[in-house]
Amino acid sequence: MGVKSSALRLLFCMVCLWTTVLWAQPEVTHKVQRKETAFGIAREYGVDVNALFELNRWAESGIRKGDVLRIPKATKPEIPSPSAKPAVHPEGGVAGQVVPDVQSSLVSPEFDPEENQAEPRQRPVPATWPVDTLKIAVMLPFSAGEDSLDRQALRLREIAMDCMAGVRLALDTGRWLGAHCDVRFLDSGLDTSGQLKCTPEDVFFAERPADIVVGPLRRSSFKEVRTWPGVQGAVHLAITDLGAQLVRKAPGLLFPFVQPSNKMEALAALVLQRHRGERVMMLSSGDIRNIHAEDGLRQGWMDCEADSLTAFVEVAVSSRGLGSLRDSLTDVRRNVLVAPGGKASRSFAGVLQTEIQLGDSMDFVLYTDGSWRDFEFLDPAFCERVQLTVVDGGGDRPDSISGGCMSDSAYAGLARQLALLRGSAPTKYAWLTHDLLREAVGWTAGHGRDWPERIAAGELLLRPLGVQDGHHHPFRWEAAFGPGSGLVNGYVRLLQQNDMRWVQLERQNGKAERTEPQAP
Repeated sequence: MGVKSSALRLLFCMVCLWTTVLWAQPEVTHKVQRKETAFGIAREYGVDVNALFELNRWAESGIRKGDVLRIPKATKPEIPSPSAKPAVHPEGGVAGQVVPDVQSSLVSPEFDPEENQAEPRQRPVPATWPVDTLKIAVMLPFSAGEDSLDRQALRLREIAMDCMAGVRLALDTGRWLGAHCDVRFLDSGLDTSGQLKCTPEDVFFAERPADIVVGPLRRSSFKEVRTWPGVQGAVHLAITDLGAQLVRKAPGLLFPFVQPSNKMEALAALVLQRHRGERVMMLSSGDIRNIHAEDGLRQGWMDCEADSLTAFVEVAVSSRGLGSLRDSLTDVRRNVLVAPGGKASRSFAGVLQTEIQLGDSMDFVLYTDGSWRDFEFLDPAFCERVQLTVVDGGGDRPDSISGGCMSDSAYAGLARQLALLRGSAPTKYAWLTHDLLREAVGWTAGHGRDWPERIAAGELLLRPLGVQDGHHHPFRWEAAFGPGSGLVNGYVRLLQQNDMRWVQLERQNGKAERTEPQAP
């Protein structure tokens, strides 16, 4: 009996020792070569393909050249000697090619230190839909119970009613997302003492903080709400243009308006592509409202690394006149003008249109900010003549219809429903709130309330709503101020006046091409 127990103890010790040796081995990785498959790699190392997928969950959706697979430790791959010539894999790769981790001293003959020091390519994280209810707090200046309001408060209340209609439409059209929503409307208007009518306790739903917070509209109220405990951990939507600096050190905050620098960089790249070897004139107004756009155009031009044959000059103009532009125009060559200014250039746009219409012998090409499309005095024939091209972040419904997949009938149905909810014709704030809340509900339901922080930290998350081509406000979230900050919308589009309508330009194979309407 004693001999038998001693033998069992010895056998147990040997098993433990062998297991310890196996797990003490350095982890082996494999860099995927061209035409290699997961099944072939598993067979090469003598492991089960399911064990390989268990260790590399992301590989179940497919592998590509350059991906790095972790090989299960339970098996010991054959490492060729440095003098041996690597065998050619039957599927086109190199058999036995191993990329060791930092702690491994096993180096294959094909190992390139500089090439393999980079981290493996990160795979996007798919969405996981929760079964819980999303808590949504809508904070708008309704100013309930007040009979007389000043001009600013009355305007804010009208915007608030538009935003409320957009919220209700987003909840109705977003039912297919599979998320249950509990919504609470809070009055963020100011009382007679200048304090917010809603309190920090209103953001909590049965002692649980809100998942999504919408508003407020005022800058001072917005900054105050950001300090509330129930808002700091939520996905916070800014539905008015309060400046992209709001997202700095504000995790969870979403800013849907595109920064001027992003738009001007895209415009500079298009102008340089179209007018190599020509003279490009940037119309600088010196207006403080245009300073960010003008700086963005200068920086974008420098980043494009223009050749020496393409000239970039700045011409000073004023909001009410051409300034020194008249002396810079010529009838010998084409006059390429770029006006980065936004709404502040309204008066100048009228003067420029008159000057160009009088200069029949001159050839003009004009590039401007997207706000120029709102200048109703611009003659369509003038826009056609100068091939007017604008850059914006995508905020006008008719243009998105002509350049995307949403049909006129689908838009008409949504517009009719939105008008019924609003009680009058909806404004841009109603559409922006609808699109932004629908976007936030999809991301939050798919990835949890911390998805903005995960994107800001560099994590790749799949879009739960898929591609949004043709929607009113397309969103491409990016961390403009790095980790620990909120997200801004980086979507930029280029539009050109053609055949009395705006046509979206897309970059394909290095060329800007028109995108015609597509069937839904």
